[in-house]
Amino acid sequence: MSKINILIAEDNIDSQRLLKTILEREGFIVTTASDGEKAIDILHEIKPDILVTDLLLPSVSGGDLIRYVRQTAELARIPIVVISAYGDYESDAIAVGANVVLKKPLDSNALVDTIKRLKASTDTDAQAEA
Repeated sequence: MSKINILIAEDNIDSQRLLKTILEREGFIVTTASDGEKAIDILHEIKPDILVTDLLLPSVSGGDLIRYVRQTAELARIPIVVISAYGDYESDAIAVGANVVLKKPLDSNALVDTIKRLKASTDTDAQAEA
């Protein structure tokens, strides 16, 4: 399996660093964005394998970011993991296109397992289309 390239969109710098550390320890390639607008720029630049986002982001909200990804042909197939402290948003996140919602405080094993599962599923889908 090739290295998994992940974009983290998280405005809380401590949470961003923690997520980056957890994922890099697993051998993932991690890029970070502190707001939704920057995340959009990075999405087009690197086209990551997985997007991990908070819902409450400055400039472009996590919900709007998810909608943007799902409505942009070249990005639409990127799996999206939402990490949020607010359980009320789970159904909203899924409704706009998130694949999985994980709640804070985060279980790092659940995050890693979710990313691996989503990447494997994406790889299987790509092989089926070939």
